[in-house]
Amino acid sequence: MTLRVRPGETVRFPAECVACGQPARERLSLHKRRGQVTRRVDAPLCADCARQLARRSGQEERLLRLSWPAAALTAVALALPAALALSGVGWWLRLPIAVGLGLAGGAFIRWALVRRAAAAELPERRAVRQAAQIVDFTWRDMTLAFTNHAMADRVRALNPGLVVDEPAVEAAPPADTTN
Repeated sequence: MTLRVRPGETVRFPAECVACGQPARERLSLHKRRGQVTRRVDAPLCADCARQLARRSGQEERLLRLSWPAAALTAVALALPAALALSGVGWWLRLPIAVGLGLAGGAFIRWALVRRAAAAELPERRAVRQAAQIVDFTWRDMTLAFTNHAMADRVRALNPGLVVDEPAVEAAPPADTTN
């Protein structure tokens, strides 16, 4: 569903959880970033779904806790040998090369561990996060996706002036495969 929402305007949601339809008291923050511009919308969420969203699997928790120490250790382990290996070069060149190499290695390790932690996410948590998403946005339009079509219809009904007419998707005729 595409809504014409400019910065400063709000999207109205029914007072029901976007994930399960129960009465909502919490908020699910939907955000998408493109360059330096971030779009953010708060969707309603019930207490049970909010608890599901806060839970992490043991492996996810372990990988996230391990990521910073592993990144720091990798940065030091790469920077020191690089600084020693470039002993014939002046310190003004040796230091930035060693620090840059160490930071790049540490950032790569952190990125890899965070990706593995995201893959170890609990299925219940993933289902709540995917219940409503910002798919795309421009300076004037924002496309939202809902897993619950009834919720999408209720949001569409609450925001009639913001809904952009979406062209009907027609099925392409089957290709002629006879010779």
